[in-house]
Amino acid sequence: MQAALSTQSIGLAGSRLTARRSTRVQAARGAVRVQAANTGYQWLNKEPLALMAGFLGWFAPSNIAVPALGNQSLFGAFTKSIGAELSHFPVGPALTDDFWLLMTTWHVGLFLCLFLGQIGVQARKQGYFN
Repeated sequence: MQAALSTQSIGLAGSRLTARRSTRVQAARGAVRVQAANTGYQWLNKEPLALMAGFLGWFAPSNIAVPALGNQSLFGAFTKSIGAELSHFPVGPALTDDFWLLMTTWHVGLFLCLFLGQIGVQARKQGYFN
């Protein structure tokens, strides 16, 4: 006897994911439905205020001039290198160009601030700091 095995779970964005396949089971068993439980681990929920605060929390300090970059800010040096690379557009930046270091540093700092901001907001909502 053939029976349909239906599996349903909740995806990251809250959408329901369903997968069906036919399998051979005993006559006493019918369709099986498995639904994932909504666990308490929800660190990756999007909080718009945390995203804005995380962006500003990285954008403001990255605009402070530092002597290591020739009294330029990280963001200023990064945008200046973008302009320099766009001046010879069809040719991309060389592997030894400073553009890659500036781009990686700026984006790693940005995503770290966004990620830690989300963790902080969700931890406060769940009462981890009480």
